[in-house]
Amino acid sequence: MIFLLHQAIGKSHAKIILMGEHSAVYGEPAVVLPISNVGMTVTIKPTLNNRILQCKYFIGSIEKAPSNMLGTQRLIQSLLTRFHQTNATFSMQIESTIPSERGMGSSAATAVAVTRALYKYFKQPLTHTQLLKDANIEEKITHGNPSGMDAATTAASQPVWFTKGQPIQSTSINLDGELVIADSGVKGRTDIAVNSVHEKVVNDPTFGKTHIQGLGRLAKDAKQRLANNQIVQLGQDMSNAQYHLAKLGVSCDPLDNLIHTAKANGAYGAKLTGSGLGGCMIALVKDDAQAKKVSKALLKAGAVDTWLQPFSLASGGQNA
Repeated sequence: MIFLLHQAIGKSHAKIILMGEHSAVYGEPAVVLPISNVGMTVTIKPTLNNRILQCKYFIGSIEKAPSNMLGTQRLIQSLLTRFHQTNATFSMQIESTIPSERGMGSSAATAVAVTRALYKYFKQPLTHTQLLKDANIEEKITHGNPSGMDAATTAASQPVWFTKGQPIQSTSINLDGELVIADSGVKGRTDIAVNSVHEKVVNDPTFGKTHIQGLGRLAKDAKQRLANNQIVQLGQDMSNAQYHLAKLGVSCDPLDNLIHTAKANGAYGAKLTGSGLGGCMIALVKDDAQAKKVSKALLKAGAVDTWLQPFSLASGGQNA
């Protein structure tokens, strides 16, 4: 018999794409940042009977979780089977400050935190490779054919360097500055955005190649900017990336308004993050005082929420 802990806690955090949206689909690299200030905590405690799930979307038996939590449910069931604990009873509480459907990796962060918590609760050894493999159980159900980018970054302690079809790598960070993330309040439509870019690339290959390769070059530049404390240049790269993304048709008026507002209030650069057509934007600023000023201006301009992430903390998190 396995002796269970009184409780076990698993944590993860949000992610944002700093550079490489859409171009990553066509083999160009992307730089993805762990956002440790926006987190997820899963707490498991023993109960006398039943397996109860508690989160902001649902409270009740894990087996009766709603369809939008099917991935999480299947992940839990899979691990319980592997641990020979299908009769175990416990409560699982999921607490999160990561907004859903905003390109910040909410589902992947849930999978990572749930996996970490279950392994701790049942006193099972967990490697980083196994963590990502198990998190992918949830991600396949939620996203169909996930790249692995979200799970890797929500579990990462360093920025992720992602290239389609290649092993995911970490990259170094040495930047004095802060990132402001703002939610436009408009739900992003990844499917529409991806299909729209694909149509442009197919219908006008020269046009598509210009902007896709432009985004790829900026991602490579961003990797160097992060490592060499080149904040002004990184801001310029972000604004240049926004130009390419807008040309590809994935920006929108609410995002454009927030990007303009951030730059008008002193940001070095700003761009959308994620698939676009809604969701979030990011702005690069020099310090916390500037971040708070930009955040206030963004909220006044229509952002429904903002988050601040110092680059000194963008290398937070855990390895397994």
